[in-house]
Amino acid sequence: MAYRKRSSLIAGTVTGLRFAIKSFEPSLMPRSAIDQGLIAGGSFLTGFLTGSAISRTIGAVPLLAASPVLRFAGLAATGVRSAQVARSRANPTEMQHSPAGAWAETGGELVGAMAVAGLSTGSHADASRRATFAAVGVASAMDLQAALDRRTDAPTAAYIGKAIGVAAGANTAVAGLGGLIFLGAALPRRAVRSRAVGALVGLAGGTATIAGIAAAGRIGAGKVITGIEAGNARTEVHYAEPPSSSTVSGSTFSLIPFATLGLQGRRLVSEVTSTEIIEDVTGTTAKAEPVRAYVGMASGATDDDLVELAVHELRRAGGFDRSTIIAASPAGTGYVNYITIEAAELLARGDVATVAIQYGGLPSMLSISRVPRAASLYSHLLRRLREEIDRLDRSIQLVAYGESLGALTSQMGVDAVSSPDRLIVDAALWVGTPYGSALFDRLTVDGGVPVFDRFEQFESRVGSGRPPVTFLNHDNDPVTKFAPSMAYRMPEWLQATDRGRGTNPYQRWLPAVAFFQGLIDTKNAATVVPGEFKSTGHDYRADLARFVAAAYGFTDVSDEQMARIEKRLRDSEVRRAEAISAGTIPTTH
Repeated sequence: MAYRKRSSLIAGTVTGLRFAIKSFEPSLMPRSAIDQGLIAGGSFLTGFLTGSAISRTIGAVPLLAASPVLRFAGLAATGVRSAQVARSRANPTEMQHSPAGAWAETGGELVGAMAVAGLSTGSHADASRRATFAAVGVASAMDLQAALDRRTDAPTAAYIGKAIGVAAGANTAVAGLGGLIFLGAALPRRAVRSRAVGALVGLAGGTATIAGIAAAGRIGAGKVITGIEAGNARTEVHYAEPPSSSTVSGSTFSLIPFATLGLQGRRLVSEVTSTEIIEDVTGTTAKAEPVRAYVGMASGATDDDLVELAVHELRRAGGFDRSTIIAASPAGTGYVNYITIEAAELLARGDVATVAIQYGGLPSMLSISRVPRAASLYSHLLRRLREEIDRLDRSIQLVAYGESLGALTSQMGVDAVSSPDRLIVDAALWVGTPYGSALFDRLTVDGGVPVFDRFEQFESRVGSGRPPVTFLNHDNDPVTKFAPSMAYRMPEWLQATDRGRGTNPYQRWLPAVAFFQGLIDTKNAATVVPGEFKSTGHDYRADLARFVAAAYGFTDVSDEQMARIEKRLRDSEVRRAEAISAGTIPTTH
């Protein structure tokens, strides 16, 4: 028994180290040393548990545990891997792009780890033991160097050291929790003489400890989430006063009190584009004043109330007198991209209305559980808008907009109220659609609707026309590609030799490791600087104006006007960032 425990510990440690080393390989986004440490820590833990469990399983079979063939296979697998790395360094295009190759490499790592464990715990010649250790050491050093060579951010020795420290700290914390659970089970068991009763008491103690840790975690997470949601009610210095325009929510003319709009809603309605700005930027006469109707979570008691309030507010503000109504599905915090809406108002010369309903106050990554409700709210809004447009019998273009999580909830809402052969909206622009949208898959795979990485593709594929809906997904956007299944299934985009603009051709898929890389990439997908518009990752600011024009038919714009519009959008973002940086008004209790 002691032999098996020691052997599984060594096998797990070696496998974990090999997984951690591979985690340094490139992925879609650059990452800090802390992020790399978290990836390496998760990879090590996964490798340790996998290697330990498989070693124990095989060790329980005497013939396999003592098999010299197994140890030879492990040594051979390690040598083959070293040769593969050497070849790939000489010819970097010689990389693994198939699931079978990835699983074979992982299997070789496990067999190699068990060979090391077997030689370390058995009575074998020192030469065999040294040869095995040397092979694993060489393979590890070559893997790490190859991983660093393929990255574009050139990690330094300080970077690697910090990452290792973070990984060690993270796994120490996990080990500490495991130790608490062990003590919770061991102490009660030792207090009972009977082995049968002790086993039951130990099981109960371990279960209670796990439940206690889980409860503490839920309480802590709950406090954090409550604090984040409370931020939605904060009043910012620059956005403390209701807007004066009658065409926006929250004004003195509005049906919706300014205080109920939430932080994101107050920003949105306060930034409406005036007719003076429209005329100054475009050099033409404005057609109308833009309408912005926004309903906050606190603006109504039920979802029905929120939807009816949105329709009544849109009617009051003159939204149904505009030629285009943009039904926007916000991101998790209630955020609707100001750049998109301002671009539409400039391109349409003010003849456009925007309506949105907030469904949450948390960042999108923490709002996954609210997606069904958000989709239901959006579908209800679309149905009511279509009914109102049909009742008025006016030529109004109803279009959908959603970005990131808002793209997913918008697509789900559109899908729920559309017929099989016709969407309820006249057009849609969906930006950075997260992986897993059923409508996205159906339209792009079955329906042949193109997905664009940049506007040049739109011009070359579509020309002067426009598709029924427009999907804008950057080739290197982790949000559009990450799925939990990456832990055990190689995604199709990683099997392609040409993965598109902004991707690293040397990125590989490895079981478990790819999951942690993808998770951190998603977190880092949009690191932006106000006014510096880029077209990469989850940052779509540089693409939005031209795609808004193309998707919604706002094509009466010259190149010179588009350049002035894009400059105005950059200037607006800098000014808005300065206003936000002024902070919030302190609350009094």
